[in-house]
Amino acid sequence: MVHSIPPHPQDFALGTRAKARFGSGWFWQVVYILYCLEVGIFLLFLPWMNLWDTNYIVYLYPKLRSIVANPYLKGGVVGLGIVNILIGLQGIAQFKKGSDDRVSR
Repeated sequence: MVHSIPPHPQDFALGTRAKARFGSGWFWQVVYILYCLEVGIFLLFLPWMNLWDTNYIVYLYPKLRSIVANPYLKGGVVGLGIVNILIGLQGIAQFKKGSDDRVSR
């Protein structure tokens, strides 16, 4: 019977080589923040643009016109835009807090 020592959790941590490879995580965080803000602004203004009422899908399916023109649907889309903007702002706050933590070390 062979007795083995259980591995220490630190043995499973990323090595320095893996940390260097993932060191550009701040870049992807910035891309995600910009994406959330861009989509949020787009969804905030899209329902009130001419493109919303006169697009190819509404042209193909005229029965959708009453659904697309519904103010509740427009309000829901604007609400999703606001949520995306808030997610982007939260990401900015977390990014700033993370960079403050890195500077203080």
